[in-house]
Amino acid sequence: MEFSYLNDKDLLYYSRHILLPNIGIEGQQKLNSSEVTIFGLGGLGNLLSTYIASSGIKKINIVDFDTVEETNLQRQINFNSDDIGLSKIDVIENYLKNKFNDLVINKYFEKITTSSQVKKIIIDSDIVIDGTDNFIVRKIINEACYKNNKKLIIGAVEGYSGQLLSVISSKSACYECTYEDLVDNNSCSDTGVLAPLVGMISSMMAMECINIITGNKSSYDNKLVIINGLNLSVDFIKTKKNPKCMICS
Repeated sequence: MEFSYLNDKDLLYYSRHILLPNIGIEGQQKLNSSEVTIFGLGGLGNLLSTYIASSGIKKINIVDFDTVEETNLQRQINFNSDDIGLSKIDVIENYLKNKFNDLVINKYFEKITTSSQVKKIIIDSDIVIDGTDNFIVRKIINEACYKNNKKLIIGAVEGYSGQLLSVISSKSACYECTYEDLVDNNSCSDTGVLAPLVGMISSMMAMECINIITGNKSSYDNKLVIINGLNLSVDFIKTKKNPKCMICS
């Protein structure tokens, strides 16, 4: 992380952040100096990219191989009907650069299949955020982050259920520990997805990212958060490292 001083324009733009006692000028400088990688620009990544950029993070890597479809528009609100058929990373790049002139974006039009592929993308990242919708891909990203000592925030939404988990250090239960025997049988097209719940989970992921970068404590390390969008209940399940985990044991 290269330290970045705030100019007068930054001090005004981020003034409401700077007023917060747990961020202040030093925390905002940390945000402005950080690099974040976002995997997946679907419902979660679509909104996350905006929250992350607006927080002051100047370098963002976006990773997705998909194009915009009409069914995306219900919950991926940075897209519109004119974007149908276009690459998601291209649309998001244009959207963000129109709002944040000094933002540096690295695009990766890639389908994630190996840990080494992920390693090349995240090599300089301070935080990795996983907004993908595939268990196998999440496990690949989890493996790469653990082996390369990268802080990882993972979110998911399926139907009425939203989930959130962070893997921050070698003491954290990783994604493999938590979902060892999980098989990817469903997708949004099979089960549906509640649009506002996507916004809720992406906001929580963005706040977790901001808190970690600014030196505040993680809210979801060794803890799985499950939100039921049907009755608005929130459950916190403690997680712990699996001594037989194939990734982090």
